[in-house]
Amino acid sequence: RGQAALDSVSKRQASNTKMKDQELLAFACRRANKTRSEALAYYSMGVLHDNAKEYDKAVLCYEQYLQAARGAGDAKGEQLALNSIGIDWHKMKEYEKAVDVHSQHLQMADIPGKFVAHCNLGLAYAELDESEKASLNHRQALRYAIVMSSLVGESLACGNLGLIGAKKGDIKTAKACMERHLKLATALHDVKAQLDACNLLGSLANDSGQYEEAASYYEQARALSLETGNARLATATKCMIGIAKGNAQFDDYVASQVK
Repeated sequence: RGQAALDSVSKRQASNTKMKDQELLAFACRRANKTRSEALAYYSMGVLHDNAKEYDKAVLCYEQYLQAARGAGDAKGEQLALNSIGIDWHKMKEYEKAVDVHSQHLQMADIPGKFVAHCNLGLAYAELDESEKASLNHRQALRYAIVMSSLVGESLACGNLGLIGAKKGDIKTAKACMERHLKLATALHDVKAQLDACNLLGSLANDSGQYEEAASYYEQARALSLETGNARLATATKCMIGIAKGNAQFDDYVASQVK
């Protein structure tokens, strides 16, 4: 414990030193009219604050970076700044502010940037319980992922659409999107995404009365949990398997009594 505390203090001191170095660099670059170097110094300060989970301070640095990037005519830097600011507003649960900034990013972004902006807008609108706007943005993200031939992007967009569908109670859409997400995640060897997809598909099947299908998905989830060494989740999914199988047996019993 003592060593851990010392390590923590040491890391904090190193971060503070780096922060002061970047502050001095930004000041020197501003004096020397080196706009691009000044902008990068502000960005580095924002990253340091992000790493320390000081998101409000990070936003201030990214806003300075944004102004410097605009002053230097650096469109890529401006997009990076807007994306970073929007993400930090989201982390601070300021979702309306996040929507505003991500919308600005969307307006000036190239195709990969538009994919990112639509994903971020979808997530922010979901937090604001604006499911239709969230779904629209995730569908747009999916289109851009397909244009880019990005399996990773397509998987992410399908997963987000599946979650929104489940939240809206649109089981058909949720299932179709999550099945595609699972297929892509398997091809990409993304075990965490596979695990999340199997759990949600199990839940959707269980809620729809498809108990054997639910048990099958939960069994896949349990196997993935054991593969990744997540004993707690493996235990939880084992319980869900039992519930799904119990529901199936109860249905069979009721059906036999009716006959």
